[in-house]
Amino acid sequence: MDGKRFIGGRAALVLAVLALGVLSGCARTSVSHLDSRPVVAAAPASLPMQFFRFDFTGKPVANGYVVRGRAVPVPDALPPWVDRLEELTLAAYLRDPAGTVLSTCEKSYKGMPLGDGAAIPFEFVLSPAGDAAGNYAISFGYKAVFGSQKARRAVGASGPPPAGTVFFASEGALVRQ
Repeated sequence: MDGKRFIGGRAALVLAVLALGVLSGCARTSVSHLDSRPVVAAAPASLPMQFFRFDFTGKPVANGYVVRGRAVPVPDALPPWVDRLEELTLAAYLRDPAGTVLSTCEKSYKGMPLGDGAAIPFEFVLSPAGDAAGNYAISFGYKAVFGSQKARRAVGASGPPPAGTVFFASEGALVRQ
């Protein structure tokens, strides 16, 4: 191998690594497309989304905020055969006024039947980077797999839901360059 080829290849590798570093430094997580509410409010707040409504309160703690509440499925938005939540992941996003995510917390839940008054309790602890107080708000997200109890019984609790008996719904943060 001659010296010019070795140095040229090395320079290309260094440039590629630097470009990757610059591009990854520009990426940010955003929830500007999601509704939000102030993270701390005088009264309990509600934030409706397409398939869930989040009822919550938030309070400051030593290193951030604690957000407690419940996620309530919106039955009228779901297919009529849905009566079960197969899988659920809830997310809370602490955000600035522009929608940039400052802190995220996710929790996963096991399957459960959905009936009248179904609600999933949650508690999230969110800590923004740095110590600066800010005009922070909260947005929520979810990834949910809904199903049918009747179809679930037909295959047993251990198997996957039968094809055609699953409804997937998701709203959440986006990574933007």
